[in-house]
Amino acid sequence: MLWNVRYSNIELGRDLALALEKPIKFGQFLVGRGFEDPAQVRAFIDSDLKSMPPPATMPGMEKAVEFLLEARAKGAIIVVSGDYDADGLTATALLQRVLGGLGFNVTARIPNRLEEGYGLSKTAVREIYQTGAGLIITVDSGVSDVEAVMEAQKLNLPVIITDHHQLPPDLPEAAAIINPHLGGGWESAPLAGVGVAFMLAWAVRNACLSRGLVSQAPSMVDHLSLVALGTIADLAPLIGPNRTMVQHGLKFLLASDWPGLTALRRVAKLENQERVSVRDVGFKLAPRLNAAGRLGSAYPALSILTTQDPRQAEELAKHLDSINRQRYESQRILVEEAFELLEGEIRKESRTVVLAAEGWPKGLLGLAASKVAEKSGKPTIMFCLEDGFCVGSGRTAGGFDLFAALSLIRGYCQAMGGHSQAAGLRVNQDDLEAFKEAFESAAAEQPLEDCESEILIDLEVALPELEVLFKSFSELEPFGQGNPAPVAVLRKVKVLDAVCSRGGRLNLRLSDGLNRQNVYGFNLSERLCEIGPVMDVLVVYDNDSSGYDPGWRLLDFRPPNQEGLNY
Repeated sequence: MLWNVRYSNIELGRDLALALEKPIKFGQFLVGRGFEDPAQVRAFIDSDLKSMPPPATMPGMEKAVEFLLEARAKGAIIVVSGDYDADGLTATALLQRVLGGLGFNVTARIPNRLEEGYGLSKTAVREIYQTGAGLIITVDSGVSDVEAVMEAQKLNLPVIITDHHQLPPDLPEAAAIINPHLGGGWESAPLAGVGVAFMLAWAVRNACLSRGLVSQAPSMVDHLSLVALGTIADLAPLIGPNRTMVQHGLKFLLASDWPGLTALRRVAKLENQERVSVRDVGFKLAPRLNAAGRLGSAYPALSILTTQDPRQAEELAKHLDSINRQRYESQRILVEEAFELLEGEIRKESRTVVLAAEGWPKGLLGLAASKVAEKSGKPTIMFCLEDGFCVGSGRTAGGFDLFAALSLIRGYCQAMGGHSQAAGLRVNQDDLEAFKEAFESAAAEQPLEDCESEILIDLEVALPELEVLFKSFSELEPFGQGNPAPVAVLRKVKVLDAVCSRGGRLNLRLSDGLNRQNVYGFNLSERLCEIGPVMDVLVVYDNDSSGYDPGWRLLDFRPPNQEGLNY
């Protein structure tokens, strides 16, 4: 694992800290993260909803709103074609709730991952048409579904695409396409699928109010809880509008009295907490929503986000909790099988990992690929073999751009979509060996070091500084993708004690001679033998987990570097 230090102008950091009346090293941290003046920092901390760019700035928005208002005037049935993951489900639920509250005749359809795969298909379009629908809205999908949109055109069925995935070479000829990658200033911090849906719902609400079509409208602020859920689950960057919506959405997620969210918090054992954190969403709430679609129908997860019945919400929450336990066990078995194949089939000098087997659960391939990529340090694709096709999911390693590599060999794929970190694809089984070779060649187009896991260090600190800095860093939450938690290095710190505990946790008691500090790290117990009496230790800010004092988690360690750190 590479340790790299962010560059920071020390003088500028000192000036910024003094202006903010904060510790000097807090200012140094801010400069390393790209901040230059106090006003910029205060705006980041405040994340005022009034600073959100208006939805009309998104390309395609005005056209989409006009199509929707026309459908409303005709009383047409509008079908939201969603996705089976937490991002797609929250986006679907949001549009259902807001459009329904504005008088639209709206319903939803979620594809079955195991039977239909990802996105809008020609079969789905024909089924939707047979229901008498007059308009389709895709969420978290659609930008790659050229053939499905062509099928809808033949049936005179307009399609509005709302998506956030990377743009393919050829876009569907839809009635309107709303995607942050189309420009308008949104491409620097792309919204998740639910964020795009929120913008569309907001724009439609504004239009209905301004044109006198409704006297009352659903509160968009109340729906930020769904935006926070989907944005965090999809690992969208927590900067710009994403950060603003998530920061406020986490508060509404905790306070919401929606029956489904209340029941979800209860089964996740979050009902008595003072706050819901990014970690709570990522590891407790989102997996319960995702589990249904991974193992079968995702409709129970959609229903819990839309129901008004507390009793039904409780039943659905228990059902999703049970499915999530099944998912966890099935995932454990799949990962074990994948690790066995990794040892037997993949050469050490290979740049990539491609594993394939019959009977692997398609809904769990992405989760397993992530584990394999983490273990191997190589971008990984896992395929399930069925009916002459390889249906798979891929995950990246380090800074490797998975989507860019797959785009170079798109010709081998029957279908492909995703982004730099993750992708879904389908390959003809007869082309599997050729695909493996092509993927290996495509990986060679990117520097070898891109695959190596890297830790960016923000600061070198002394043991007593941890507590003071922790209080300052709390103002910069929520941390997550695009806004990672601060990482600090403690140089030449004494290790008084090192103990392993249950679950692979490693506990260290550190000292500088005067001060002592306990830190805890997960999945590090196997490295107990590497610890000496004096170490360089990396710790990461962690306000999401209990038991840390004052809130720093052990991330990595190594023998002291006598030459110091290169800034």
